[in-house]
Order: sequence, then structure tokens, then C-alpha cells
Amino acid sequence: MDVILHSSWFVYGCTFLAVVLPVLLWRRDTAGAIQGGDAAAWNRLPPVFKTLWGPVSTLEFPLGIPLSKVFSGASEQYSKWILVADLPLTPAKIFVLRFLLAIGGAAAGALAFMLPDLKPAWSAMIAFGLFFIGWAYPPMELQKYVEWRQTELTRSLPFAIDLIGSAMRAGLEFGAAMRYFEGLKMPGPLTEEFGKVIQQMELGKTRVEAITEMARRVQIESFTSFAGVVAYGAEIGASISETLKVHGEELRRARFHLAERKAARAPSLMILPLAVFIMPAVFIIIVTPVILKMKGTGIGSH
Repeated sequence: MDVILHSSWFVYGCTFLAVVLPVLLWRRDTAGAIQGGDAAAWNRLPPVFKTLWGPVSTLEFPLGIPLSKVFSGASEQYSKWILVADLPLTPAKIFVLRFLLAIGGAAAGALAFMLPDLKPAWSAMIAFGLFFIGWAYPPMELQKYVEWRQTELTRSLPFAIDLIGSAMRAGLEFGAAMRYFEGLKMPGPLTEEFGKVIQQMELGKTRVEAITEMARRVQIESFTSFAGVVAYGAEIGASISETLKVHGEELRRARFHLAERKAARAPSLMILPLAVFIMPAVFIIIVTPVILKMKGTGIGSH
């Protein structure tokens, strides 16, 4: 009887923390302020961050800051991901979201204790599993977005370099060529990043400083080499249009080699699904008629 009573109090407490507390702490004005200040950054946020933005913002300082200090290594990694993703987040917000989702998962799993036919051990495993999923989901979602953004930047960079180099060979200087590319408003993160470079140059930074800052943000090897080309051209005072042309060709060649390596890995990646899903089905289709025929003729009856 005491075990049932304690389990009920545990379920009620988790339900309060997961449902009632976030509702009481909800602050929609914070999300609205960010959306009005930087609509593009708000739209890039994953849905789970948008949904719980109010409670996450409220608990950032009382809960998120201490958690980020406890998990300092993970906090540094989140800072790098946030810089690459260009999202209005902080490591403290991520830890708060992890906490809320973990408590919500534990509360949902704790409902299994109310099932009379389910053993307490299985109920505890379900609650712990949902707790772990909720705790691990936010960084996984952020890392997935970072990988997607870096892939899009790598894919768009050769064309952008070719276009900027062509504009420079037509008579534009580097800053004007970047403005021309940014003015095309091509969808993708690269246009946004070049827009930031132009803004920084208008605020007084040199083109080398602005490009180097962009390379630090995106953390892509190909763009780091592009920033090195720009810095070298500015240092020696030479035209970089032909250098950009050669660099763009090298980037396309590197992308082609990367695609070849991924294609070469495809057969090895197909071994597991082939052995687990396809081969058993083929075996059943081939062997089942033989077994039925043997049973029908009485060969396998003895």
C-alpha cells in the first residue's frame, strides 16, 4: 500500500512539473520580441524550441546557468554549435529545454505505474527511457541543424565564388561583387552570411576582418581557405579575381571527390539492411513453396 501511495505522489509531482509549471511560467511576449527583432533567426529555430520558448526563457537564469556551469564541457560544445547555426540560443536555454523535456518524458512514463498488469520494473524502465530521450533530444536536434547548415554552405560556396569572381572580372571590386551576390537574394544560409559581412564592412570593419569573422562563424574548411585567399590578396595588393576562379574549380573538384567517396560507401552501408530485411524475405519466398510442396506430398511427414 505504501509503494502504491509513493508511486501516486511521484506521478502527481512529475505531472505538475511537466504540465502545470511550464504553463504558469509561459511568457509569449519573449517569443514575440525575438520574432520582431530577428524574424529570420526565429523562423530557423527548431519547432521544439519555439513551442517551449517561454518557459525556457523564464528558467534560463535560475536553472540553465547553474546547469551550464556543472556541464561545462557540453556547454562549450553548445556554444560552438550555436555560433555555426546562428540561432538566438544560449547553452543555458538548451539545458533548460533538456530538463523540461526530461521531466515531461518521466511524467509520461510514470503513468505506466498506474497500469495494474504492468510490472513496476517495466514501468520504471519506460519512465527512465522517456526521461533519457527527453534529455538527449535538444542537442541532437541542434547538431542535426548545424550539419544541415554546413552542408548547404559547402554546396553553395563554389557557385558564389564563381559569381563574385565573374563580377570582379567585369569591373566590380570585391565589396561591390559581394553586394551583387547578396542582392540576388538566393535562398540559403550563404546569402545571409554574406549579408552580415556587408553589414560589418559598412560599420567600419575591413573586408579581411569581416570575411575572417564569417569563417570563424561557419567553421568550414573550404570557406577558411577562401578567407585566406581574400586576406592574401589584400595583403599583397593583387587582384584576386583569377585566384577566386581557380579556387572555385578546386572546391567543385573537392565536392566531386566527396560525392565519389560517399558513393563508394553505399555498398557497405547496404549490407546491414540487405542481410536483415531483404535476404530473409527472399529466403521465405523461395523456401516456403518448397516446404508446402514437401508437406503436400508427404516427404517430410516422417
